[in-house]
Amino acid sequence: MKFWRTIQFSIALVLVGGLPVSAADARTNPATPAAAEASGRHPVLMISIDGLRPDAVLEAGKYGLTVPVLRSFLKEGSYAQGVVNVNPTVTNPNHTTLVTGVLPAEHGIYNNRPFAPTAKLPKSYSSYDQIRATTLWGAAKAAGLKTGSIFWPVTKKATDIDFNLVEGNDEDDAKIADDAIALIEQKNPELLTVHFVWLDHQQHEYGPFSAEGNAALERIDTAVGRVVAAYRKTHPGGVVAVVSDHGFDKVTHQVNLNAAFVDAGFIKLAGKGDEQEVTAWKAFVWYVGGSAMIVLQDRRDQKTKARVAEYLQKLAADPANGIERIYARDEYANRGLPPAAEYVVAFKPGYRMGNAMTGPLVRESKGGAHGAFSTRTVRPDMHSSFFITGPGIAAGRNLGIIDMRQLAPTLAGELKVALPAAKAPVLPIRGQ
Repeated sequence: MKFWRTIQFSIALVLVGGLPVSAADARTNPATPAAAEASGRHPVLMISIDGLRPDAVLEAGKYGLTVPVLRSFLKEGSYAQGVVNVNPTVTNPNHTTLVTGVLPAEHGIYNNRPFAPTAKLPKSYSSYDQIRATTLWGAAKAAGLKTGSIFWPVTKKATDIDFNLVEGNDEDDAKIADDAIALIEQKNPELLTVHFVWLDHQQHEYGPFSAEGNAALERIDTAVGRVVAAYRKTHPGGVVAVVSDHGFDKVTHQVNLNAAFVDAGFIKLAGKGDEQEVTAWKAFVWYVGGSAMIVLQDRRDQKTKARVAEYLQKLAADPANGIERIYARDEYANRGLPPAAEYVVAFKPGYRMGNAMTGPLVRESKGGAHGAFSTRTVRPDMHSSFFITGPGIAAGRNLGIIDMRQLAPTLAGELKVALPAAKAPVLPIRGQ
């Protein structure tokens, strides 16, 4: 972390008191470079706005949003109508797919937190060595390029990232922009990834398109504009991609499936009140959010499997429980979900899983959630965003509905680096 001790000191000298970039200056339309690199390589800045629904930009006026920087991508670059993300539709698996181009079953980041039924709050996936697939940073570093990242999920101790900030206040958008600008100006990485998370946090608390959520996105829009303006000065021939990991849904109820599994005898607890702990289990519900994954302690135990299937169908038969559908393993076998998941419980819009191990099955709730089981046609409110601009990028091109696995190979193509595990076709972002 020696570099970041140096850069944070530099930030205090260089950026304190700096004037904000105007909306016009922040526009993403770059000056045409005199000549591209001889190799045809285009440096890449990828900015993730956690929880950004595409309609927040595509239909900003409908929601009373003023986001001029993000809106400028629609005219000056190419964009997706929606991105079909990977399941589960939560932060860590999708951010890892964004940099690998493969499903969770291939890159190994199956959920926000690993499965740990006896832990009250399992630690999040966070260490870079938990990723089993080649990343954009790894491919870029192998090609001799400098790499940088700020607050990208699952990047602690990332040896492929030359300049990596993972500690500090990840909710301070202005400070994140300051750090990104300092990194661009002082170290000039050819691949830089930046993660803004405040929108996600506000939407969890207040719901999508709430006044608080909209204010967060507008604040991030300003921060993105500042970073893009600085990037264009250093890399006039580079490309800027704005992405997200998932959409959002407004919550009205939470469903405590593990409390039901305790009542049914699949989970044994010991202790009193909030101090109760899991002492034994045969089937457990792995928390996701708008969906849940059912794990059997012994997949060969056909008797328990049959009991679980029958019990889930009984719960789903009551509309008050908010269960849309129970998916069996063969129905999602090719979607990259964890091998341990025996069933996926998909909740109706407005419902999410709760973490309580005791008490009522269904409780009223509020705020917002994601994590619903999603496909191209199922739960499109979970779809994420993609916008890209730069010299030679087609202007005003609507790419339609795309697959998240296409983003990493597309950006690898811009960097002229190899990402062999990513098999999805690159996006047609260049040319007339």
